[in-house]
Amino acid sequence: MYKVFLVSVFVVLYMATVTTAASIKIVNGDNADIEDHPWMVSLQIRNGGVNFTHECGGTIIDKNWVLTAGHCNIIFPPHKAKNMQIAAGSSFKSQMKEIIPVKKYYIHESFDTGKNFLQNDLMLLELQKPLTFGSTINKIDLDTNVGHNYTGEVCTITGWGDKDAARRGNFPDRLQVHSMPVVTTEYCRSTWTLFWKYPLFPEAYWNKLICLQDNDKDSCQADSGGPVVCSNKLVGALSFGSTPCDGRRPSVHTRISAFLDWIKDKMNTKNNKNQKDKKKKKNDKGKSDGKGKSEGKGKSGEKGKGKTN
Repeated sequence: MYKVFLVSVFVVLYMATVTTAASIKIVNGDNADIEDHPWMVSLQIRNGGVNFTHECGGTIIDKNWVLTAGHCNIIFPPHKAKNMQIAAGSSFKSQMKEIIPVKKYYIHESFDTGKNFLQNDLMLLELQKPLTFGSTINKIDLDTNVGHNYTGEVCTITGWGDKDAARRGNFPDRLQVHSMPVVTTEYCRSTWTLFWKYPLFPEAYWNKLICLQDNDKDSCQADSGGPVVCSNKLVGALSFGSTPCDGRRPSVHTRISAFLDWIKDKMNTKNNKNQKDKKKKKNDKGKSDGKGKSEGKGKSGEKGKGKTN
């Protein structure tokens, strides 16, 4: 789920998504059934041609909304919404039951790859039409327990990313799943600081992340944006990890509970606007219909005549 990203100092990071980067997949995972993970979707992007290809994972959080990573659409210029779609409803990418275009996307306003490298790495996708919920397509509840310490808990990651730790492009058709323990924030921060030789984020920002690690098992290219699920709650969205994808360093995920206000604000604002727009169209249609009827009759009430003067 990672995507390789070129930063100002030519640092290449293995992250999950589009053109300027390579995304990550579940390495040494197991075959998954979509019925056990009905919130899982494939974010697909059209790069120049006519075909859409899988770029990142995503999570259904409402009939019209999918949550993924912001870096899944950070290229120059970013992809337009018309070149993005989500596919849902099957364990197999080749057998998806619903494919819905993205109406609009919202990358967190404070996300960028420069000064605030990979901070606030979230993106909301508003769909053109609602998903049809059932056994293979459904939403997951967001984790709202801001202060909960998940250290030691075993959580689940899913994705269609590269299965080869060396990133040789072994992308499966079938969804993969793996359970991984959460490691301490302090350990995650110190491990990545040692690797980069400098602090990757301000110390306080690490509280907005959750890290998982398991020897020889990891998320990988094209897994970015995919869900971390703990106790049937969406706890994280994959942001970045190491190359090779062998579990030598923790995978780092944006913690959902730290961004609840942003998520709810975006969804409520757009949902309310859509409802108002629909109401306005209905009222305008009613006025138009009413006017047409009154003008469609003559003075004597005969149909087909214009106005009477």
